[in-house]
Amino acid sequence: MKKYIPLKGSYLFLLCLVLSLSCEDDIREVALFDKGETVAEASASEIDFGNTVRFTSTSTKALTTDWTFQGGSPSTSINSDVTVTYTAPGTFEAQLIVKYVDNTIDTRTFSITVKGIPEPLPYGGTPVDLEGIIEAENFDLGGEGIAYHDTEEENLAVTNGSSVYRDDRGVDVEVGENVTNIGYTNEGEWVNYTVNVLETGDYDFEFMLASGHDQGGHSVKLQRVDPNTGAISDLGETGDFENTGGWSVYTGISVPGITLPQGIHTLRFYFTGGGTNLDKVNVTLRGATPPIDGLGIYTEREISETNAAIIPPLNNANFVISEVEDAAHGNRALYYKFDPANSSSPQTWGAMATLFPAANVNASSYTHYHISLKTSSTSNIRIRIKAGGTNYWVTLHHGTTDETYGMARDGKWHEVKIPLADFNAPDLSSISEILVLRSDDADFGNTSPDDTARDFDWYVDDIYLTKE
Repeated sequence: MKKYIPLKGSYLFLLCLVLSLSCEDDIREVALFDKGETVAEASASEIDFGNTVRFTSTSTKALTTDWTFQGGSPSTSINSDVTVTYTAPGTFEAQLIVKYVDNTIDTRTFSITVKGIPEPLPYGGTPVDLEGIIEAENFDLGGEGIAYHDTEEENLAVTNGSSVYRDDRGVDVEVGENVTNIGYTNEGEWVNYTVNVLETGDYDFEFMLASGHDQGGHSVKLQRVDPNTGAISDLGETGDFENTGGWSVYTGISVPGITLPQGIHTLRFYFTGGGTNLDKVNVTLRGATPPIDGLGIYTEREISETNAAIIPPLNNANFVISEVEDAAHGNRALYYKFDPANSSSPQTWGAMATLFPAANVNASSYTHYHISLKTSSTSNIRIRIKAGGTNYWVTLHHGTTDETYGMARDGKWHEVKIPLADFNAPDLSSISEILVLRSDDADFGNTSPDDTARDFDWYVDDIYLTKE
C-alpha cells in the first residue's frame, strides 16, 4: 500500500511566492497633480491721467484669463498682456480672474490711482470773489506750467528796470507809478486765477488793456480750466485792438455775457500775441433781465412760455446723441456725434436725428426760429421741422446760407436766427417735430455704415421761437 504525502500547503506557499515575484515589475510610482499658480503684476499703481498701465499675467496652467479694468480703456481683456489707458482721475480697481484646467478659479485685484491736475493755489490764499476785480499780477501760485506759462524764465520787466512785485519771477510783472501790470507778452503765454463765483449768472468781463505798439495789441482769450483734467474751454476774447496811445494808457475792452455757475473755478487769461499790457479785469454780474417774449423748446434762457423738448432726441441714422456741459447758454447742450459704428441706427442714406416737443407747437403767432449751433464741419445740414404732417426745411450751406443766418463753421457757438417764413410751411399751427437735424441729400449720398471719415458732428443749444 502506497504512502501519500499531503502537498496542499506547499503548493499554496509556492503559488504566493511566484505571484509576489511576478508582480514586482508592475509597481508604478503615482505623482499628485500640481495646481496652477496665479502670477500677475501691474507696471504702476499711481499715474497721471492720460497715461497707461501695463498688466501682465504669467499664471501657470491657466485655462482662461479674464481682466476687467474699471475706468480704463479697454475695459476688459482676455489677453495675458494688456496695456490700459486711464483718461480721468480717480481710484479704480483692476481685477484678474484665472480659471485653471482643474476648473478652480483664482483672482488678483489691483488698485490704480489716477492723479488729476494739482489743486489751484490762489495768490494770497483766498480766491477772488466774483463779481469783483481780478488784478493781473495776482495770478495763482504754483509756478511754470501750473499757475502760468511764460516763454522765458526771467522777468523781462525787472531786467528792464522795474522793481520786483513777487518772488516767482517767470511772468513779466511790471511795477509802475500808478499801475502794476503784466507786460512783455508773447503768443501762447497764459496766467491762471482761482475765483469764487458767489452767484450763478451772466458776467461781463472788462479787460483793462494798453498797447504802445504801432500795430496795436493782440487779443486776450478768457478760458476756463477743468479742475480735474485741465481741459480748456474758451469763453470769449477781447479781439485785437489798436494802439491805445502808450504802454501805460489803458482802455476797457468788454467780453460780455459769460455764464458762470456758483462755486470755485479756475479762469485763464491767454495771450494770443505780443504788444499787450494787462492791468486788471473788472467782473460784474448782469442785472436781472425780463424774460424773452417767446416759446422755449430746449433752452435755459428765461422765456415767457415753454413747451419742453423730449430728451434725448431720437437717433434716426448714424448719430450718438448726449447732453454735455459745453453750452452756449447755461449748463447743458446737445452733442450730435456722427458715429455709424456705435450708433443704434447705422444707415447708408444719411445722418438724422429728431427732437420732439412735449406737445405739438402752435407757431402761428411767431416769426423767428432761434437755435445756437457749434461745429467745424463743412458739410451741408438741414434744419427741418414737421408741420401738419409735412416736412419743411432750411439747408445751411458752408459760407452761403450759414452767413445769412449768422452761422460760421469755426468750432465756436453762434446764435442762428431763421425767419419761420424761410421754411415755406403754409400752416404752422401744429409742429410735431421741432428740430430734425439731417444731412443734405446732395452732400451725403449713399455710404457704408463703417464710413466714419465724414464730419457731421454738431452741438445744439437754445431752441426757441420769438415774435420778432
